[in-house]
Amino acid sequence: MAVEKSKDASSIVARFHKIVLSWDYLHLLKESSEKGKHISDGASLGLKNVKETYKDVDEYIGTFEPLLFEEVKAQIVQGRNEDDVSEWKLGVVVTCGVSDGFHIPVVGYDAEDGEPISENDLLLLSREKFQGSTIPSAYAFALVLNREGRDRVKLRTFLSGEVQLMNIDEVTSCQRLSKIKSIFESSDESKRGVSILKIASLSTIVREYLGLWSIISLPFKELILSAAEKDSISEDRSLKIARPLMDSLEHEYNPSQFNAIRASLLRKAFVLIQGPPGTGKTRTILGLLSAILHSTPARVQSKEGLRGQRRRPELDINERYNHWKLASPWLYDTNPRDKIMPIDGDDGFFPTTGNELKPEVINSNRKYRVRVLVCAPSNSALDEIVLRVLNTGIRDEKDRSYNPKIVRIGLKAHHSVQAVALDYLVEQKLSAMGNTTADAKKRGATGDRDSIRASVLDEAAIVFSTLGFSGSLFSKLNQMFDVVIIDEAAQAVEPATLVPLGNGCKQVFLVGDPVQLPATVISPTAERFGYGMSLFKRFQKAGYPVQMLKTQYRMHPEIRYFPSHEFYNGELEDGPRVKDETEQPWHRFRCFGPFVFFDIADGVESQPSGSGSWVNEAEVEFVLLMYHRLVTKYKVLKGSSQVAIISPYRHQVKLLRDRFRNTFGVESDKLVDINTVDGFQGREKGVAIFSCVRANENKGIGFVQDFRRMNVGITRARFSVLVVGSASTLKQDDHWAHLVSRAEDQNCLFKVTKPYAPFFSDQNLETLQVEEDETMVEAVEGLLDDLVNNECMYPVGEPEQVQADDDGYGDGGDGGFGEE
Repeated sequence: MAVEKSKDASSIVARFHKIVLSWDYLHLLKESSEKGKHISDGASLGLKNVKETYKDVDEYIGTFEPLLFEEVKAQIVQGRNEDDVSEWKLGVVVTCGVSDGFHIPVVGYDAEDGEPISENDLLLLSREKFQGSTIPSAYAFALVLNREGRDRVKLRTFLSGEVQLMNIDEVTSCQRLSKIKSIFESSDESKRGVSILKIASLSTIVREYLGLWSIISLPFKELILSAAEKDSISEDRSLKIARPLMDSLEHEYNPSQFNAIRASLLRKAFVLIQGPPGTGKTRTILGLLSAILHSTPARVQSKEGLRGQRRRPELDINERYNHWKLASPWLYDTNPRDKIMPIDGDDGFFPTTGNELKPEVINSNRKYRVRVLVCAPSNSALDEIVLRVLNTGIRDEKDRSYNPKIVRIGLKAHHSVQAVALDYLVEQKLSAMGNTTADAKKRGATGDRDSIRASVLDEAAIVFSTLGFSGSLFSKLNQMFDVVIIDEAAQAVEPATLVPLGNGCKQVFLVGDPVQLPATVISPTAERFGYGMSLFKRFQKAGYPVQMLKTQYRMHPEIRYFPSHEFYNGELEDGPRVKDETEQPWHRFRCFGPFVFFDIADGVESQPSGSGSWVNEAEVEFVLLMYHRLVTKYKVLKGSSQVAIISPYRHQVKLLRDRFRNTFGVESDKLVDINTVDGFQGREKGVAIFSCVRANENKGIGFVQDFRRMNVGITRARFSVLVVGSASTLKQDDHWAHLVSRAEDQNCLFKVTKPYAPFFSDQNLETLQVEEDETMVEAVEGLLDDLVNNECMYPVGEPEQVQADDDGYGDGGDGGFGEE
């Protein structure tokens, strides 16, 4: 079926609702169980593999839409434990109307304390509770449109029948929906009772669905479809920045970082920046912001400023915009807000309580103001960028550091960035006006809040949002942005990446690393057909040019060597003094060197009943002994900020935490940080111990063979990465075979058998000592002298004491992922 070019947002959402609300919940559970036993036939479901390029919009949406609905099904199944009946609520249909083919019931229920029912929640309505093996006769999905008071919700249901293969014109009637309809339409109040069960929130996936359909109207639609540059950029279309700022950027950033920043001035619609571990990706984003916010079109700038100011009288506003439009086609459709052109700063209000911002000064040569939207897939990744902007600021035309006006929208903002959270800023303004939330509610002053919210957003030079939440920004507040920067772009499915692009932006920066963790896809079927491929990765595979950051400042060179050659074509290089700064006293023992592989020959993998995950008790025992020996001998390592214990499997993580708690007490989490690979994405530790778990003969290694998780696991450490696993098992995979070979070549592979304690005895450690290297001693002494003299630990162009390449401090959680 050909795509309708005139679809608006309401009709797209209606299509989504008709398809999803027609589904049979019990059938979804059964279908999921069967998929777990055998691979389903994707062709029968209308599924196609994600391709690198597409000939038209029909093919694009025809590929992604069925896969997105597979993901919706998986989220619904995952959203509930079908045996859990404790959270059913009793409700009654108060009223029911019909609109656009949907039934719109208002349902009252007993609202207890706890998790509320919210807008876009998917509910299951049933005549009776699902209990045991009883199959209810009347049940249907309903979506929450809004709340009407504390104990009432307005819902949307589709009761005409079940949609066949996403064709909303082909609907098959069914008895269960007809019986629910009779409850809604009954004139007898005693017969309008229903049981209610919250299944999942569909807010994010609905926005991604809208993002997918937005491809129809995006200005760079053809570029996204073809994944290829269309036009070369002429010199007179490029942007220029003032010489003081340009000199500063060139001096402060290394060549690959500076090249990435300079690419922002070429006005290419899409710029891809790949940031391997430790290469200063977040710092590069700060440089990008400085360049973007303080650039002017090439034709209207000279060394002294605007040419018009020297050669002819001052142009009025309309002539000036016409002049820029000729020089810069991307500035067409100028927003009305751009006509407000402050010279010495903005005239509007901007609450700053709790965040001491320096005034934003706008040079008189820059007569228009670019607005930037910065997005990331997760709250933790987003807040790290916000925190860096708050702490270090950006640079203006004269190379002065300042704090731009920024707003962080969305939920779950970290307390460290609360001062620029939108809701906080609105509350501050209301308080300043003597108008608290309670007062506003009493007076019904919702309009005041909306007006203040819009004003705060309008004055911000940079708005920060998660990808999903940016959709609500556009739909409710109608905000416009010239530039969109998406961090961790390789961790987002393509429809999610499209969400923030649907509001007229002229330039998009995708920043990430396709050889670190991929996007999270819950549906194994959708994953198998390539739904987890990010837009970044698809562009890269299609040959789109990528700016790669090549100088790393985190890892000891012996750690860096393997990922550089295995994943980055040998292009990663070490920053100045990295080797000296990462040499440590425990490196004098070969078994505690920068890169070591321990071959646990007698380890056995096992699968806890019903878990689907894996554990290896021998590796747990060995890791516990090794950690104890390390921290006993080197007390500086005693602390969760220093040592990480990483495993791909959640049950291995749980077993490790339990054993450490039994050994070191209930506060063992303060001694060592134990988590899944996914939980450590974007983080950095001094020492990383990687427990691989899998140990078998020719049975495979499951998703441990995912080279992206392998890359993340071994690049978290600055000083030492100690890999614990079965060499013979891991060598079934080429990447792991290369790692084992590297360890053998470097004489840092140790085959260990039970009992493990003698391996760490003083007597055995003496035999593993490295001959003392005088040059290393001199380097360490020189480093100590620098510290005493308070000299900079990092060379020019290198990030300050950052935690990671993407600096995500995170919450240590794996978000429910991290295992097969």
